[in-house]
Order: sequence, then C-alpha cells, then structure tokens
Amino acid sequence: MPILNKSTQFLVAAALVCLAGCGTGSQQAGSGNFAGTVAPSSGAAGVTNVILSPPHVTGGAATEVTVNLAQPAPEGGADVQLTTSDASVLVLPATVRVPAGETSVTIPLPTSVVAAVTTVGISALYGETVAGTALSLAPPPSTFTIALSPSTVGMAPGHSGSTTVTTTVPSGYKHALTLTASNLPAGVSITFNPTTIPSPGAGTSKATIAVQSGVKVGTYSMYVKASDGATSRTATLTLKLQIKNPGAKFQGCWYKQNGNRYQGVDLSVANPGTYAFNATLYYGATCNPSNWADEFGYGTPLNFGGFNYIFWFADFHDQADTSAIWQIGPDSSKCVSYATAPDC
Repeated sequence: MPILNKSTQFLVAAALVCLAGCGTGSQQAGSGNFAGTVAPSSGAAGVTNVILSPPHVTGGAATEVTVNLAQPAPEGGADVQLTTSDASVLVLPATVRVPAGETSVTIPLPTSVVAAVTTVGISALYGETVAGTALSLAPPPSTFTIALSPSTVGMAPGHSGSTTVTTTVPSGYKHALTLTASNLPAGVSITFNPTTIPSPGAGTSKATIAVQSGVKVGTYSMYVKASDGATSRTATLTLKLQIKNPGAKFQGCWYKQNGNRYQGVDLSVANPGTYAFNATLYYGATCNPSNWADEFGYGTPLNFGGFNYIFWFADFHDQADTSAIWQIGPDSSKCVSYATAPDC
C-alpha cells in the first residue's frame, strides 16, 4: 500500500466500516448505505455510492457490486479500493479500476456459506471519500435464525460492553428460545436480558459482556446460542481487548449535502488507535431498541487518528423523527435526537 497523508489514512480505515442506512421511513430492513469523509472535506470529487445486485443472497451464491463516481474517471482511470468486513465475502482484486471517462465499474462478488444470518459491509475508497453498503447473507433454510449487532465488541480489560441478540422465526413457529454463551475466556462473562425470548420466538435480548481487569489483551471468539430444546442456532461474537481507551467525543449533527440533511456525527478521539466502531439509528427520539431503523460499523475495528471525522447515514435524509447512538470501543454517545441536533 502506498504511503498516504493523514486524511487518506483515515479513509482507508473508514473503508473497513460496515455500513448503514434505510430509505423510506417505513420500518423495514436497512439497505446498509453510508458515507464518510475527513472533516472538513476538501470537496474533491470521489465515490458517491456502492450498489449491490441483489443485496440479499443465500451464502454460497454470488452478487454483483457497482461503484459509482461523482464524475468521469480521469485519464488512466480511477483506482478504487474495495474492502469487506467479513471473510465470507472476498473482493478479488482488492483494487478495481474505473475506466477513463466512465463513472462506474461493476464486478462479480462471490460469497461463502454461513451458519447464521450475516451482515457484511462492502466499502469503496477513492480520494478523500468513502461510501459503502451492506450485503445480507442467509444460511440454508432452518426453523429460526440468530444474529448479533454488533458482532464485534471492543473494550479495555476491566470494562464492559454489550450487543443485541435478535432471533427471527418463520410463519407458524411457536417456541420459546433460551439464550446461552460458550467458549468464554477466563475472566469474561456474558449475561442476557432477557435470558429467554418467549413464544413464538422472535425478539431481541441485550447481551452484556463483562471483562475482568486481569484478562490479557487480544481477540477472542465466543458463541451465543439460541435453543428451543430440540434445535439450536449459534452466532459468533468477537471480543477485541485493547489497553487504551479512545477518549471519544461525539457531537451528533446534521450533515448537509446536495440540498439534503443526513443524520451524522462529528467525532474525535483523545488517544489515537484502532477501536471497534458502531452506529445505530432508531425511529423516534429516544433510541428505543424496539424501534431499530438501521446500523453501520457492526463493531468493525477502525484506525482513528488525532483529527475529526464525520460519518452519516445515507438514506434517511431530512427525517427528523430519528435518533442514534454512536460507539467507539467502550465509549458511547448519549442518545442523539435529530429533532434538536445542530448542523455539522
């Protein structure tokens, strides 16, 4: 990788973000669209969006990814870096070229079979801009599914974090599901609230991860299982322990672009480093988990330097009756109500 200036180094990190956004105001699954830039941006042209066709596939099937630029590629073409947040989707080659004079490029995107519903961030970096979307991978048909949001949680030893467990069931399924955790390293515990998702089995539970101060730094894979007594499904929870805390500061704000406003955040960290990142958008002003609207980041580790960044949800423009929580490692913003948030 060539040596990059600070602004571009941020965007290489930001290109690892797993995505967010939902577009219509109805409570449906998010499209995964997001955008970000160094703050303030130079205003240079760059990547505008990333589109998947289709955006939902069964693991093992292929999709196509299209990267769109704001203006035609210069002489010699535009080299766009592509990254994904999960090994179930690999972009080969990692750099694709938009031909000179063209504004987009489309490449096939193979996937691998997954054991649980998996959301994979697909990000594109060009110049001082980054954009992306999310690919939803489904496991082979089963009686129910389990998913974690985020699936990666970062913190320092001696702290705690959380993730949301979501179970979905097919029509006609009516069983309570009990949640348990396994493969926990010594000094790490996980508690669920609630421990049992009542019949018919579709619902959410908050999983709190507590880490004692003596646990060694590193990356640990743990498992969260939902069981109806006869059938079980498991999701992987990745715990990333690091020494430093980010000392993050968050200012929820409206990001203005092309005459629209987008739910965003202006953020900085006191201790530069690599931290898990996540952003969750809700309908309404109170960040009620039952009113989940969309998400990006999903706990993907990002390298934050000593300057400000702006991230924003791409598809809920001008919808003031929304709220969000932004997280960097163990640091979390208060609930941001966009009914009263200032402009970035």
